[in-house]
Formats: sequence, C-alpha cells, structure tokens
Amino acid sequence: MSDLLEIEDVAEVATETEVAEVSGVQASSGAGSSATPAENHGVAEVANTGFPALEQRPCWRVFDDWQEADGRKFRPGVWHFGIKQKGDNPPQMLDTWVSSPVHIDAVTADTHGGNFGRLLRIKTTLGHWRTWAMPQAMLRGSGDDLRGELLGMGVEISPRNRQSFGEYLQQPAPKQRVTCALEVGWAGKVFVLPDASIGPGAASVIFQSGEGGTAEYATGGTLKAWINTVAAPARNNPMLMLALSVAFTGPLLAKCSAEGGGVHLVGDSSTGKTTAAEAARSVWGPERYKRTWKATANGLEGAAALFNDNLLVLDEISEADPRDVGMIAYMLGNGTGKQRASRTGTARTVTRWRTIVLSTGERTLATSMMEAGQRAKSGQAVRLLDVPVQRQHGAWDDLHGLSDGRAFSDAIKTAASQHYGHAGREFLERLTRDPQDFGAALDVFKSLPEFSPDGGEGQDKRAAARFAMIAMAGELATEYGLTAWGEGAATQAAAEAFTLWRLARGSGNGERRQIVEQLAAFVSRHGDARFNDIAATHNLPVRDRAGWWKDEGDGRSYLFTAEGMREALRGFDFKAALDSLEAQGVIPAAGADGKRTRFHRVNGRAVRLYPVDGSKLEGC
Repeated sequence: MSDLLEIEDVAEVATETEVAEVSGVQASSGAGSSATPAENHGVAEVANTGFPALEQRPCWRVFDDWQEADGRKFRPGVWHFGIKQKGDNPPQMLDTWVSSPVHIDAVTADTHGGNFGRLLRIKTTLGHWRTWAMPQAMLRGSGDDLRGELLGMGVEISPRNRQSFGEYLQQPAPKQRVTCALEVGWAGKVFVLPDASIGPGAASVIFQSGEGGTAEYATGGTLKAWINTVAAPARNNPMLMLALSVAFTGPLLAKCSAEGGGVHLVGDSSTGKTTAAEAARSVWGPERYKRTWKATANGLEGAAALFNDNLLVLDEISEADPRDVGMIAYMLGNGTGKQRASRTGTARTVTRWRTIVLSTGERTLATSMMEAGQRAKSGQAVRLLDVPVQRQHGAWDDLHGLSDGRAFSDAIKTAASQHYGHAGREFLERLTRDPQDFGAALDVFKSLPEFSPDGGEGQDKRAAARFAMIAMAGELATEYGLTAWGEGAATQAAAEAFTLWRLARGSGNGERRQIVEQLAAFVSRHGDARFNDIAATHNLPVRDRAGWWKDEGDGRSYLFTAEGMREALRGFDFKAALDSLEAQGVIPAAGADGKRTRFHRVNGRAVRLYPVDGSKLEGC
C-alpha cells in the first residue's frame, strides 16, 4: 500500500471560488469527484461518491478537501485507486496521491475543429480556484513543460508519481465542449481576454494558451478611482486625452475593417510622454502590460499577438536596434508575422493580428532609421504617426492645481500604478452590446472638417482616418461613462494631434525634409570623428574621412568628399537628393561646368568637395 496514504492533518486554508463562467461547468461542492475508464465518459460528477470498492478499480477520484475512510485520512487532490495482485494471493488495493485538486471539466477545440485541449479547474496552494484551458499538445513527450506551467499556477504534483499525472489528464474525455480562442481579441461577437470572455455567449468561449499567466491583463484598484485620478486630469490636456483615446481604439479596428498602425509621441527627455503611455496602458492592465522597443522583432511579433484587437504600448524607440525599426513598423501595421518552417520543414501558420500602437521616443521613426543608414518610406511613416508633445509644461497644458509638470506626471503615474484594467473591461462590456454600425459611425467622423484635409494626398488621408478612429474611440468611452470628459473633447484632442502631425511632417510627401534630416544626422554622428578643420596647417589622420569643415563669418560649412556625400545620402537616389538639397539651399547650385562640387585646397592640392551650409542643418 502506498506510503502516501497516511497523512497528518493540517489547518485548512480558506478558499475562494474563482471559476470562469463556462456553460455547463461548475465548481465542486468540496467533497470529491470521480471518473473511471470503464463507466464514466462524461463530466466528473460533482458529488461525494465515497471510496471505490475493489470491483470499481482502477479509477480516479478528485477530493477538494480532506477525506477520512476506515480510520485513514486522505489529503485533497487527485488520487489513483488501483489494485495489485500476485499469483493466487488476494488483490491488494493501491491508493496513490498524484496531485492537488485538478478537475477536467470540458474538452476545448477551435471553431475549425482543431487545437484540442482540456479545460482544467485547479485549486492553488493558497486554496483559490482558477481555470486553465490546456493545449492537449502539451501532453507530448515527457510532459515537463505542462507540469512546469501547472506548478507555476499553484498545483502541487507528486515527484514520485508525476508520470501518473499525465495519464490522469488523458482519461476519457468529458462530454462538455467549449470553443477555444488561441489569441486575445474578437471571437465572433465575444471579446476574449486571457482570464475572461466578454459579450453575448461569452460562457462558451475561452482563451487557450500554453502559458497560464494572465498578469498583463490583471486588474487593480477601482474603476471609479481610475476615472477620477487618471481620466479626469486629461481634461484640457490634449496629449493625455489622445493617449487614453488610443487605448480604447484597438477593439474598434475589426468592427470598422480598419488597418492597424499607431501614434508615436515624440519629445525631449522628461516631458511626460512615458507618463501618457503609462496612463494608456492602465486602461487594460498593470505596469507589465507596457512593452519596450528594446525587444527583438520576434518578441514584438509575439507581443502583438498577445495584444491582438487591442493596444500595444512601446516605450522609448531609441532602445531599439535602428536596423530593425523600419521592419517592426511594417510588421505592426501589416498585422503579419514572418513565415517560419516547422520541425518537419513544412510552413507554419503565419501569426496575424490587428493592433493599435502607442509608441514614445525622443526621435522620430525616420531619424531612428537614419542611424542605420536607412530611409523611412512613406508606408512606414504613415503606420506610426509622429506627434510632437512639447506643450506649456512638458507634455501638459493644465496641471490641475499641481506645482509643475513633473508633479503632474508623478500623480498620473502613481494613480495608474494603483488603478488599472477596469476601464478596458467595462468598455468591452458596453461595446459588445452596442448595436450601432461602427463602420458608418467612423465615416461620420472621417467626414468632419477636422479630418478632411484640403488637397490632402494619400498619406494625409490615411493619417486623417486613423485620428478620426481615435476620436471615435474617445467619444465612445465618454458616452459609456468612462472618462469624465465633455462631449467632443476627444475629437478636439485627436484633431489637434492630426494638425501637429501635418506640421511636423511638412508639405509634400516629406521626402525633402527626410533628406535634410538624414544629412544632419550624419554630421551630428560623425562631425568630430570624420571631419576636421580644412584650415589646419597639420591635419591629423582621419579614419574613413567624410570631409572637412570650415568656419566663416556666418557659421560653419561642411565640405563633403564625393564618397562621404554618397554615404550620407544612402537610401535616396543620389542625383535626386542633390537636386532637393540645392532647391532647399543646403548646397549651392551647379556651376558653369554643371557640377555642384567646388575646388578647395587641401594640403597644397585642389580637391573637389560638396559645400553644405551648416545653418540649414540646425534644428533637424
């Protein structure tokens, strides 16, 4: 007989029932449940069935509390009741404790009849109940990954009998069926979060993942306090109101058949742009909801899937590898990951998502790409719209009685760390029951004069459509009672952001400005290392020289070698870029010989160099 049978009594831990609403599945009454391979092919009975007789073995039982039989005590958990017989000797009953309470309540599968799993209801070490839709594929091999996840969720598993645990999970499937969703976001009319499904019919859909953690979407504090301390201070603060409106936009993308993309808040250090991002993420979860640009492209692909149909917050673009920035912007906007091969060499299913991005940084997308010698194409720039956040007090206009911008930022950060997650869920509760045609509603916002630029080109129209959707999201949140803003305030904030984007972008398609910015970035990065004074009598050796500089009465000019100028303008058509620089007065017009270079004497010899007016690069 197993030596695990005799257990000393211990003090019970108070339990709280935390079982997700699933049709036909209920929490145990506390006694036990049973299932045998021969006689029970449905959901384990929620009743005290007692201990199995000899003829009922082998079988499984799950006890939610301590049990006593024949003077022996059985600890809560999954028990295997078996028999052992040698020769003609009477059979011996073997009673083996396998794990703490784990019930198999339903079979899960996606809408296509694949990705099968088991809906588990577990009792944690602290006595709390929780559910997890376990992918059945985790039972392959040794099952170490599966046991690791369950151990992390608070399940206790006998090291001696851990292989029996996998056998228990593969007993005949219960009759109850539940639809599983493999990603956060819309599943029909239901919005699926890692720990909850919201909307009509939510009880029949559950999130299924190989990871049991749901910390990104946790809740804290109260909705009322969040409205008073995070949302209300956005009144008269367009940048904070914009960020919060962006946070509510993600769930509307699918309803309006809109493309993904985002807004990039650009400003100097300590202006408050990160505070705006913290406020936005508090709509959906705690501090760990926010991501950073430092993550690799592969990591961002996984993050985008986790925040599908929702908000993805990326802080500080300068932390990203400049070589990856453009690709990441494309990936996030297109909603498509990389094509990868499986272990057998066949193509895996490509990850897809829809997400709205709120990004921050001291540099624009284009400037970040310039550091890697890349040029931001129009398709990349319009996926992440640069919005400058320099206001009266950093990113703020109205301090609501606080002493300065830093104090206001600190107050918002503190409030967002205490109250989070409730506003997003309440928004979904209202949105999933709102019968209006959201595509038609968006058309109304897009037709407003604020979002209908005269003579706007394709990029302007795409940007206007995104800001119109952000405005609609903010107005919906206000209508649902989640902001304490006045009607029209969110529209005004989004319209102001659109204006700021257009001003920062400049006229035309922005390429002329990008050429000057790239040239300025090259000088800023290499001015001291690859240039020196052309008037110096003894020029020190310069590695990979790009040119010289010359101080004159009206400022400094940079004299580029042909190779240096080509490197600085890498990514642009060289002749077209020179034409643009000439048109903007950065380099002189071509001489009588048709060339833009001028002869300069260097160490006693004449050298053709491109003169660049340094004053034209200031402020870029």
